[in-house]
Amino acid sequence: MPVTTITPNQDFDWESLERSCPKYRRKNKIYNSNDIIYDKDPQKHEQYLKLIESTENLVEPVQDSIVEGVITDINDRYVYMDIGWRESAILDINKELPEYRDSFVIGSSMEVILKTVNLKTSNGVISASYTEVVKHLKHREIFNSIGKRIAFPAKVKELIHGGYFLDIDGIEVFMPGSLGGVNKLVNFDKLLGTEIYVVPINYAKDKDYIVVSHRDYLQSLIPDAIEDLNLGDGRNGFITGTTKFGIFCEFDKCLTGLIHKSDLDYETQQEFNKRELKPGDEISFVIKEVTRDNRIILSQKEFVPEVDPWADIHDRYQVPSQVQGTIRKKTKYGMFIELEPKIVGLLHISDIPDYIDMESNKEGDPITVDLIKIDKESKKIFFKI
Repeated sequence: MPVTTITPNQDFDWESLERSCPKYRRKNKIYNSNDIIYDKDPQKHEQYLKLIESTENLVEPVQDSIVEGVITDINDRYVYMDIGWRESAILDINKELPEYRDSFVIGSSMEVILKTVNLKTSNGVISASYTEVVKHLKHREIFNSIGKRIAFPAKVKELIHGGYFLDIDGIEVFMPGSLGGVNKLVNFDKLLGTEIYVVPINYAKDKDYIVVSHRDYLQSLIPDAIEDLNLGDGRNGFITGTTKFGIFCEFDKCLTGLIHKSDLDYETQQEFNKRELKPGDEISFVIKEVTRDNRIILSQKEFVPEVDPWADIHDRYQVPSQVQGTIRKKTKYGMFIELEPKIVGLLHISDIPDYIDMESNKEGDPITVDLIKIDKESKKIFFKI
């Protein structure tokens, strides 16, 4: 078998190449290499310059770093990617998630994470992963959301002592059982396999996982959920606890209301008196009242909407006019006169003539007065005699 001898290009100036080496230039204090002539042929000289320039711009790959590359080739098993180094980075298709495989197209660019970097051999091996970089970036997104009340959809995978492990786009997070609902969970197994929204709230450094809360997400829904309530609307919910004065119920996923024992229907009241009601029992009710501090009062009895007597007060009373009322309270500055339930006004002492004997008029006595003013907005009326 003939032996092939490789003869170096005699026209190439090897000494100039050596002088172009950064170490040589620094040692010999040569700072400008533009004057070095590598070959007498101008075209070859330009090619040599481009070759040397490309090697000077190479950035050595580092394991676990994220780099951007361009896909140059694909076969049944591997994806080859140019990352700006001598060797290509290789992605194992079988180790990538199926939903990402359609993204591997020759000529497309994407970020990958370098899993293995072995540059000591002549054909250095660089393995990379697109799935891992997606997980890395997602983990960073979730971590950076701690304390910002940003919600993520999560799949509840596993129930362990003390809480749950959930999956957010491939990132495993932990949720204490106490943070699984607005109230204490009745059935811990009920969340398994479901998808819920959670809010990152903390990072457990000792166990290296992000702590999330479903309760914080639900609490953020409460203001809008209360706005959607209408008095008299029927709802289905379940009991979360009982007290001596009634039962607490959860409904609409995030709301909790109280049914006073006097508002229980006959059957439920019997169970309440026998202490047979327990957390988790289903129950039906109507919205009776929402107080100013957003406490929700519920009832199982027929709802009779309360009529605001001030709504059409101008249709029932004329100003000025003489009206018949009842003295409800006497004070040092006058008397409070009730025309009808919840319609009470002041007869100021300055509007009571001297001939009227205040001592002879007692609380509960009828009295005839002149109606002189109605302030519907502030729900006030004024009288004089």
